Amino acid sequence: MKSFNDSSINECNKSIISLYYRHATSKRNSSYPFISGDTFRAFADYIVDETRRDNLKSVKHGDIVFIKGDSLKLFFLRSYPLIKNPFILVSHNSDASVPREYVNKLEDKNILAWYASNPNVRNHPKLFPIPIGLANGRWKTGNLDTLKYGLEKYRKPWSKRTTLLYVNFNIDTNKKQRQEALSQAKKIQNVLIIRKRILFKTYVEQIGNAKFVLSPPGDGLDCHRTWEALIMGAAPVVFSSELDPLFNNIPAVIVTQWSNLTENLLLSYNFSSYDNLIPSILFARHWRERLLKYRHK
Repeated sequence: MKSFNDSSINECNKSIISLYYRHATSKRNSSYPFISGDTFRAFADYIVDETRRDNLKSVKHGDIVFIKGDSLKLFFLRSYPLIKNPFILVSHNSDASVPREYVNKLEDKNILAWYASNPNVRNHPKLFPIPIGLANGRWKTGNLDTLKYGLEKYRKPWSKRTTLLYVNFNIDTNKKQRQEALSQAKKIQNVLIIRKRILFKTYVEQIGNAKFVLSPPGDGLDCHRTWEALIMGAAPVVFSSELDPLFNNIPAVIVTQWSNLTENLLLSYNFSSYDNLIPSILFARHWRERLLKYRHK
């Protein structure tokens, strides 16, 4: 855990920041100090995505290889056979669920560990879920200046938040899950439901005043909303999935069916002990250290 006004949030030490911007361009900046797909991308020694096709013949033992999630089929068909040394695989920047169709690859000695967003395999010793994190910085909803301003101006203590449950999502990205979640949310008396598109700044202000943010799956298992809520001090309400290990020991509510979401359930939680904290899982440094521990295995 870190204080949300920790100096690292505004850190400007170039020697440290360079570790998180190694492959950044003006359009693909890392979201340092927080996580996003492009933060994980910036950790990598080699990248294969829509903008880069690095030569993977040169991969050394313990190198980090970043693959865009929906490029995995071509990666395993064309590029993977070229890699001769054990490496760390990271897949992100896609709503696609992985790696069920490639689960046999986890048995290969060359894959030291696979860190995947939106995983659809549980309890494999070499597969680790990673958060989708914030929207990438090139999008308006990934604007770090807006988020940092929100942290300073809009993040309220738990006891002073006036909205119990905040709801703001597009039903159409997953009608079955999201309609059921919305229907259940409407039964809660103190709920704020936003049905129109609003400015990111307004959204940040609203979740800074909410105790819980409803975050059902959309195109993928994970949602940016989950991690935005945590940064702004709200607890996301999520549906149980392969992502569950990410929510250990942080302020979040996991339900196994949407009918379990009730006002009494939410009122039974008090996350005031996190008033001045952001979970370490939201920070780039946390994940870089986790990835690098496999470099020498």
